[in-house]
Amino acid sequence: MTSNTIAKYDRVQIILHWLIAVIILAMIALGLYMVELPKQSELPPGEESVRAFYFLLHKSLGLTAAMLIVLRIIWRLTHKAPALPDTLSRWQQRAAGAVQGLLYTVMIAMPLSGYLQSMYSSYDTKFWGLVLPRLAEANSEMRETFTEIHEVLAFVFISLIVLHIAAAIKHHIGGAGISERMSLK
Repeated sequence: MTSNTIAKYDRVQIILHWLIAVIILAMIALGLYMVELPKQSELPPGEESVRAFYFLLHKSLGLTAAMLIVLRIIWRLTHKAPALPDTLSRWQQRAAGAVQGLLYTVMIAMPLSGYLQSMYSSYDTKFWGLVLPRLAEANSEMRETFTEIHEVLAFVFISLIVLHIAAAIKHHIGGAGISERMSLK
């Protein structure tokens, strides 16, 4: 490979990356929005809450993202990622690896904690309208525990995403970097 050649992710990895990224960003926005919506009990008589619709959408997107993340992990385990540019210092390469490892960890923990939160709720867990089997009885204490875990993970996730985007921008501006390795050109 010449010095002008940039090792790139394969097309499947790129498509999965951007598809998952779009879903995750939409879910973060949706999650922050929906928790502020009034519950049915908080509305005047005769008014309908739209809160349930957004929660069901969030759950369906989360389960979809989880399946794509599993597919991405399987693909990644069987298809090597390109090496980081030699222009990155050793500490930057370690930091990139650490952030990537944390992103994958949180991408697994978020849908898992959300699913467990939903499982311990008194409401059914639905995937695009299909009621999923209940694996545990409703338990408000467990639901609250997983709600807190899910919320904390969400803010950790947001921080990691901001760091990931900032690093991609830095390397894009600084020369051949991650953004070029993740493009479909």
